[in-house]
Amino acid sequence: MAYRERLLLSWWWIVVIAGVILSVAVVYFVYQPPRIAGAVTLGLVALAAGAAAAGSIRIALEPVGLRVGRNLVEWPYVADARALTAEESRDRLGRGADPRAFLVTRPYVRRAVEVTLADPADPHPYWLVSSRHPEELADAIRRAAHR
Repeated sequence: MAYRERLLLSWWWIVVIAGVILSVAVVYFVYQPPRIAGAVTLGLVALAAGAAAAGSIRIALEPVGLRVGRNLVEWPYVADARALTAEESRDRLGRGADPRAFLVTRPYVRRAVEVTLADPADPHPYWLVSSRHPEELADAIRRAAHR
């Protein structure tokens, strides 16, 4: 039950964002007083850091259940978990999707885990959760749910 994962932006997204900030900073430092250019640059860095933090998601197996971000499903209500391939994940987000499904996905993570629920009162038949290590997550969920 010691599985933890944090989904952050990929390194290449960070490089792209840094390049954009650097480009804007150079333009401002050339055409504006240093104080204004510095303030704009710091503002952009803070905005980028805040957006990256807000877009990250934490996945953790806790004693009471599976926590994804602020959401929790307790172990008695977890029926199964299955690691999906990139193609299956794309299908489950498109034509093969159930509109009642609970989705916690990130566009920069290609694979996901489908967590089937066993709670008849829950309107969601399954959770679809992005993961960079879907086999490990699915195995850990199955072990924790069936002990």
